[in-house]
Amino acid sequence: MYQGQYFQVTERGQFAELIFNAKADGVNTLSKKALEELQVSIELIKNTQTRGLIIRSGKALFSAGADVKAFRKLFKEGDSAVLEYLEWVHGIYNSIEDLSMPKVAIINGVAAGGGVELSLLAEYRLATIDAKISLPEVKLGIMPGWGGMTRLPRITGVDTALQWLTTGKNFRADKALEHHVVDGVIAKDVDSIAQAEALLQSCIDGDIDWLQRQKEKQVPLLLSDYELAMSINVARGMVAKVAGKHYPAPAIMLDTIEKAAKLSRDEALAIERRGIAKCVNTGVADALVSVFLSDMAVKAKTKSIIKGAVPVTEVGVIGAGIMGGGIAYVTADKGADVVMKDINKAGLALGLTEANKLLAAQVERGRKKPLAMGETLNRIQSTLYNQPLTSNDLIIEAVVENPKIKEAVLAELEQVSPNATLASNTSTLMISGLAQALKKPENFCGIHFFNPVHKMPLVEVIRGEQTSDQTITQAVKYVSQLGKTPIVVNDCAGFLVNRCLTPYFHAFNQLVVDGGDIPTIDKVMSKGFGWPMGPAYLLDVIGLDTAAHCIDVMDLAFPERMSKPANNVIQAFVDLQQYGQKNSLGFYAYQPDRKGRLKPSVNADATQLIASKREAVKDFDHDTITMRMMLPMMFEAIRCLDEGVVASPAEADIAMIYGTGFPPFRGGLFYYMDQLGLDKLLEIAEQYKHLGTLYEAPKGLLDRVQNNQKFYA
Repeated sequence: MYQGQYFQVTERGQFAELIFNAKADGVNTLSKKALEELQVSIELIKNTQTRGLIIRSGKALFSAGADVKAFRKLFKEGDSAVLEYLEWVHGIYNSIEDLSMPKVAIINGVAAGGGVELSLLAEYRLATIDAKISLPEVKLGIMPGWGGMTRLPRITGVDTALQWLTTGKNFRADKALEHHVVDGVIAKDVDSIAQAEALLQSCIDGDIDWLQRQKEKQVPLLLSDYELAMSINVARGMVAKVAGKHYPAPAIMLDTIEKAAKLSRDEALAIERRGIAKCVNTGVADALVSVFLSDMAVKAKTKSIIKGAVPVTEVGVIGAGIMGGGIAYVTADKGADVVMKDINKAGLALGLTEANKLLAAQVERGRKKPLAMGETLNRIQSTLYNQPLTSNDLIIEAVVENPKIKEAVLAELEQVSPNATLASNTSTLMISGLAQALKKPENFCGIHFFNPVHKMPLVEVIRGEQTSDQTITQAVKYVSQLGKTPIVVNDCAGFLVNRCLTPYFHAFNQLVVDGGDIPTIDKVMSKGFGWPMGPAYLLDVIGLDTAAHCIDVMDLAFPERMSKPANNVIQAFVDLQQYGQKNSLGFYAYQPDRKGRLKPSVNADATQLIASKREAVKDFDHDTITMRMMLPMMFEAIRCLDEGVVASPAEADIAMIYGTGFPPFRGGLFYYMDQLGLDKLLEIAEQYKHLGTLYEAPKGLLDRVQNNQKFYA
């Protein structure tokens, strides 16, 4: 009946099939062109004598949803364009829902966003057992805008709908059935089309009342004002706790559902459209879409790097301890065999204990079976000797952050396994410097994991001056096997993340010395700016000794900007052997709560120490604290980009979000600078240049302002 590039319509006896099968794309994306074809398809179906409609995919997944790239262009066109577009889409979707015939949607594989909203137009939904269904728009700072806000509460009830809408989680087929989002789950070897046809036949025969199902989605919700208020108010408390003030979309969702609950479908859809426009106007949606697109760009680059690469199956980890044990755990957990070597049994015991602890936590939470835990531990071979390393594809050195020790270890490893790729898990030391100890420096790179290894999604893969493309490919392949995000950076002290983070710590040190109140600084940078924690708390978590070492290394590498401060508060804590959470004393004192989580409180020693190091306490305003903290980090990031340490603003933004917790609602460090306005950023820098070289605007910023350029075109 119809053969489009995105949709096809076929007749199947007395039924019609609407098949989503994008010919040019690997996935079914609901772009504007796809929607135009959908509109044509429905007009054709209206004019047939068919008695029922099957909506399904012609691919291994149902639909990845709308074309996210097109969102930003629409956002920039303003409210009228957003509302007009949504009204057009609603008209298409309503015309499907209003067809005077029963409809069954077959959801297979991945179904997300607008694709799920397409399935909601049917009176009945069947999911294949492999289906994963989500309405993830909240993660992009918006909400389902193609009828999902209106239809889902009328299908599942308000409470279940709110769980799906405000979290954006993926739900398996069995859970979707439990929540009444789907009406049946189709086993692996069962003909899904035959099942849909049987369901349609039951509708035609009058065995089930499909017209009642159709009507339920078009009338007000059947609940009292009290029931509605209870559901919304409970959800508001949850949203305030989880999302907070920086992510407004969930709160706008609740307002939208509350306003639309007692309205008809078309009236509710009008409320839904205005809710979407409100989300867009917060600016958070564009920021989160930018993060999403940057993440997609990083994933695409990773795929291009590792295309055709052989999986890494045998990995050596040298230096057990907590970091080595963490690396061994994540590697073995993804199916590779691991040889973990240390120079003494105590080190090996520490590494194995770390792996065992992480696996036991998985079992306790029901995320892993005891048998699977044992299989993972069996893949970790601990040893005091080199012989088991001879067959490894990749060997990661994770010994103490001392260049002489690392060089000696690496040189020994090269003799033991001359064909293996070697990597250092250094956080600051230059790869090109360590490579001088090797006969084949082309086989050597950096693989910088962040602590805790099992939680942090970012891994920096560092290319030394002589590192080969093949070595980088193997390192990126390994990191991607772990399910982590590899960012390839060129060699320099601190690489990208720590090079940008060190000026932030310098700025904090100077702000404290100048009279800044530590709890206030932490509150401004966490609650105000949006970091997961303030700088003092972050230093305690990282370890003050680790931070002091990082400052020492960067002092040697960049003495003109990052020389050790004369009044070094961080080093003063280390001199007192107060290292933060490592030994429960730092800027704060720490005690475990009932669940074993460390809770901060006042450290009397810290109060006395800081008082001796600084001027009288000053009341800095929030903007001053924010800019004094952020300018040095932003300026160092610009230098990293212009020096080629990182290849693009997108990769830098993802690295800072995944590696430091930079707040995603600000879109990333470079996106944030663009939003501030580079000319405005230059004006702000003028106010603080008296603070020293860290606050001097880099040439790259000056040039971009002069040429009216942004980081993102």
